[in-house]
Amino acid sequence: MRSCMKKVLLSQPIHEAGMKLLKGKVEIIIAPDTSEVTMRKLCRDVHAVILRTTSRVSKGVIAQAKILQIISRTGAGVDNVDVRAATKGGILLCNLPGVNSLSVAEHTVAFILSLAKRLPFMDKWTRQGNWSSRNRYETADLKGKVLGLIGVGNIGSRVARICQGAFGMDILGYDPFISHGGETKDGIQFCSDIGQVLQEADFVSVHVAGTAQTHNLISWNLLCRMKRSAYFINTSRGGVIDEKALIKALREGKIAGAALDVFSEEPPFRNNPLLKMENVILSPHSASLTKECVARLASGAAQAVFDLFSGRLPKNIFNRKELV
Repeated sequence: MRSCMKKVLLSQPIHEAGMKLLKGKVEIIIAPDTSEVTMRKLCRDVHAVILRTTSRVSKGVIAQAKILQIISRTGAGVDNVDVRAATKGGILLCNLPGVNSLSVAEHTVAFILSLAKRLPFMDKWTRQGNWSSRNRYETADLKGKVLGLIGVGNIGSRVARICQGAFGMDILGYDPFISHGGETKDGIQFCSDIGQVLQEADFVSVHVAGTAQTHNLISWNLLCRMKRSAYFINTSRGGVIDEKALIKALREGKIAGAALDVFSEEPPFRNNPLLKMENVILSPHSASLTKECVARLASGAAQAVFDLFSGRLPKNIFNRKELV
């Protein structure tokens, strides 16, 4: 009977919530690694791929995937898929917009609080017996501070609501898809100039998708427009900022510090200067990986595959316009 089952490749293991939807209904194959060679080999004979963020489906992989019907992402971003090749091959690409917004927004707010209250440094100094560090007066209140959002979609707007409602922060927003300079909506003052947001904000937080259009969106020139007392936060994609420019800005004191969940290369190379910088807080691209969110992401990605194999169109088809 197993030979009659549809074959589903998991690029990496997924949460049991997703596995429960698939077990007994499809043949599940788990990739031993996420290398290009392995993905090309395994995709030759599968009907579906459930793809996590740190795995890729390239043009070369798709060229080998003769019976592949669907690529289902355990997240919102599709920057790890060659969308054009998938669409040309008639392969549905499904994602999960908004499913991780709560978790990533909370992680972003945790970064803002950690930077403002200097929590990692206070923890270290206390453990070292440096009790006098309490008299450095380096921490700050958030009330009245300006939060600048680059991208005001599901995640950015949620961050705005939290920071406005809980902390009394003022919010500036730049979003090329919805911004109208000078307009205020839901308490967010939108700017038509991204530079204005960086120039006026005390905290700049990036929430845009990783695309060719947003690659190196935050440049050296833009970083130089930030206040020297300001902090830069990125929980979106590493490629949206020129990482070398960020390192230079941090070294030269152009900005006060940064908090990063994402990097230009993941995992970052061991000699990446960011790993040794005292004024930087880091996490391993884990903003969406809460216990609750990974269950939602796994079940959502598995549901899309199950729906297609059951004769129903999945809910979120990224290339719907071209294929449906």
